[in-house]
Amino acid sequence: MSRYLSLLIILLTGFGCGSQKLTPPPAVIEPPEIEPSLENKYQSFESGAVRPIAVSPDGSKVFVTNIPNHSLDIFSLGSEGTLITEFSVPVGIEPVAVAVRNSQEVWVSNHVSDSVSIIKLDQDAPYIARTLLVGDEPRDIVFAKGKAFIATAHRGQHRTHSSIADVEGAGDPELHEPGVGRADLWVFDPENLTNEIGGKPIKIIELFGDTPRALAVSPDEKRVYAAVFHSGNQTTTVHEAVMCRGFADDDYGSQPCQVIDGITSPNGLASATLPGGRTAPGVNKDGIYQPWTSMIVKYNREAGQWVDSDGRNFSNGIRFNLPDKDVFAIDTTTLEQVASYAHVGTTLFNIAVNPVNGNLIIANTESNNATRFEGPGVTGGSTVQGDIAKTRLTHININDGKVSAREMNRHIDYRSLKGNTVVKSYTVATPTQGQFSSDGNNLFVTALGSNKVAVYQTSELTNDSLWDNQGEEFNSVEAAQDFFNVQGGPVGLVLNESKNQLLVYTRFDNSLVNINLESKEETQRLAMFSPETELIKEGRFMLYDAVRSSSNGEASCAACHVFGDSDQLAWNLGNPDASNGKNPQPFPTANLSRLGCDLVGPQDPSCQLLQVINGNGDELTFASMKGPMFTQTFRGMSTHGHMHWRGDRSVGYFGDDIEQTLNEKQSFKNFIVAFEGLLGMDIELPESVDVTNRSDKVVQLEQDIDKFADFVLRVQMPPNPVKPLNNVHSATAQIGRDFFLGTRRSDGAAEDTDINGDSVDGVNCEGCHGLDPSQGFYGTRGEIAHGGEIQILKVPQLRNLYTRVGMFGLPDREGFLPSHTKQHQGDQIRGFGFLHDGATDQLVNFLRGGVFDNGEEGCPPGASEIHGCEFNLGEIGI
Repeated sequence: MSRYLSLLIILLTGFGCGSQKLTPPPAVIEPPEIEPSLENKYQSFESGAVRPIAVSPDGSKVFVTNIPNHSLDIFSLGSEGTLITEFSVPVGIEPVAVAVRNSQEVWVSNHVSDSVSIIKLDQDAPYIARTLLVGDEPRDIVFAKGKAFIATAHRGQHRTHSSIADVEGAGDPELHEPGVGRADLWVFDPENLTNEIGGKPIKIIELFGDTPRALAVSPDEKRVYAAVFHSGNQTTTVHEAVMCRGFADDDYGSQPCQVIDGITSPNGLASATLPGGRTAPGVNKDGIYQPWTSMIVKYNREAGQWVDSDGRNFSNGIRFNLPDKDVFAIDTTTLEQVASYAHVGTTLFNIAVNPVNGNLIIANTESNNATRFEGPGVTGGSTVQGDIAKTRLTHININDGKVSAREMNRHIDYRSLKGNTVVKSYTVATPTQGQFSSDGNNLFVTALGSNKVAVYQTSELTNDSLWDNQGEEFNSVEAAQDFFNVQGGPVGLVLNESKNQLLVYTRFDNSLVNINLESKEETQRLAMFSPETELIKEGRFMLYDAVRSSSNGEASCAACHVFGDSDQLAWNLGNPDASNGKNPQPFPTANLSRLGCDLVGPQDPSCQLLQVINGNGDELTFASMKGPMFTQTFRGMSTHGHMHWRGDRSVGYFGDDIEQTLNEKQSFKNFIVAFEGLLGMDIELPESVDVTNRSDKVVQLEQDIDKFADFVLRVQMPPNPVKPLNNVHSATAQIGRDFFLGTRRSDGAAEDTDINGDSVDGVNCEGCHGLDPSQGFYGTRGEIAHGGEIQILKVPQLRNLYTRVGMFGLPDREGFLPSHTKQHQGDQIRGFGFLHDGATDQLVNFLRGGVFDNGEEGCPPGASEIHGCEFNLGEIGI
């Protein structure tokens, strides 16, 4: 048996509920030999470190979550602060947080395994004494008042397990119910975990947010604070079939129209009207008409209205509120929520508690997705180029509840990108973790995207007069003089002031770095063992490194694709300064789009839609203005063909796939243009890689994006948290699967016609959404299809739909059966739901499309042909 397989067996034994004693390895751990046949078998999930470092109460040991090795690595601290490797304890898959309970026990949160490993230190070698099973994708752990608090998503197989059926908060996550919080805190009594499999929590606390990430404890342990990871920013999308036709600058959209259900939302325009069509312009630089897509709106808190980028009131197109609660306070005695804080930020990475006064600083970014377009911004009048997500530290005063957001890169002039790269040296990007000094006077923050640890004076962060744009102001250039340069992607830290040291975990090289606080010099860098292949290691930096990616040092791919995943927002990143393109992708169901014209005639609604499909009526056009698109995950792309919702990157810098090879690597590399056009990199890219005499800077970027592609295409999806562990479908899920793969057609014609030769004129669900795990197909084979929308889109994969739950409220739409959530739904937690633009609140409202209607019930009372309820005549459909 190879040493590599032996290591895997040891790793798997660490997942059990019993105790395992581990023999301490030598001081320097020799990496196992990896068989060549297994070289590319390593599965990366790119879980983001939350609290990766902790120090024992007596200061003698340092604990680090070794994410790629699925282990907790333990180091001893000598009298002079020298780190010495002692043990590597296998835990669950991708550990992201470690918390010290006492001198004899530490807990580790295993993000992919949905578990917590409890490690005992009371013998010669550390061992796993117990494994707790919790909700989906646990992140942080803290202890307070003799209790353990664990942050998880509001889902997962174990919350419905019979062993915890009587626990308050356990049970059905109610994925189809509006107004339900999607953030959970699992609370355990460490002294009484019970004999139940996976342990038994005291309570599962539900919070009105979308998945918690960071936890913190007040100095008196009376409160635990939880920060929602993807908290949003009060933006959402008006569905394309709810919008008035056309754009504000054309004959169709220049006048108001009424929503078809006649419902007026709070503070909406009178008589259930919308102010007109989509925000101008309606044509690109060539004067070509663009598609009538959905549109992003942002809540104006002063007016109480949902408005577009021109300030027009589209409230009647939105049927819910977004209170935007971001941080929650829990009483550690009663286990009840006692406070919440709103409008802290869009993506919340971590919480730091001032040990002196108990106030909070939240490391976060604020996304700019309400601003439209990439590129130079000439034709459209706006652009997010280089201005994607601002780095912020938000101060929360726990006495009066005041929330004060501070933008930390005040030196950046977002109007001036190229030729001004000196600003990078002052910039901080992707602030992942913060910690106050023991006297509360300074805050240390890891800046993953900047290869820095930033240090700020607390008094400057909390003094409102330094942030009011009057008189003396906070100076981010001067503040940068106190920064630590820490190469390797610093993602977590701990201050060890008794040894005058700063300990930092760096993700790019998977190392523990020892830094002298006074000299700011690195005294040690210990590389922890990683089984990742070189292809993974070498390309990771391109996801996060904003210094490499942008001119101002703030914008990186991770600004939207957070830890290689999604930011749970939609963005309108079309470019009206560009020309339309041509779509070369396979379109096997193209004839289905024209069946209405062929079988009914030009008066058929689906036939009329084709006249404006993609804006110009050409089914194979890539419109330069594509409208809102939900940020897709980077995970699991290796078998799904071309990138992006339309498959835009089937054409580009490294080649056009006119031969329909569906080459994922070339497609991903075609994103090279986003470094200049979106991130604002100071570079002049030629038209293609085939241009001769390309600059050294361009060639280097070509080489780096090749590494980036190798890294990304090895990152995979986590397991399905909804399907039971026994891999057996529920009764309703089995019905759905049987229909998905069954013989009844869900779209097209009931029988093939002669007009299309051998081509099929109808398909079941799998006819578009390919399902073949043996080939890596989980909803798509890489083809395009027409789903009754205004653009031809690539058929998307379906594996992470569970992450889109939480938006409820949708008006009636043309071409769809009446919405069951058209009445205003009140407070909800998400502004974006399903489909490419996030404009559909529930899958059932997508499946109410007339194209899928089985026609057996006809039009319900109050509905008409405009809803598409007279399609199919009971012969096909769902």
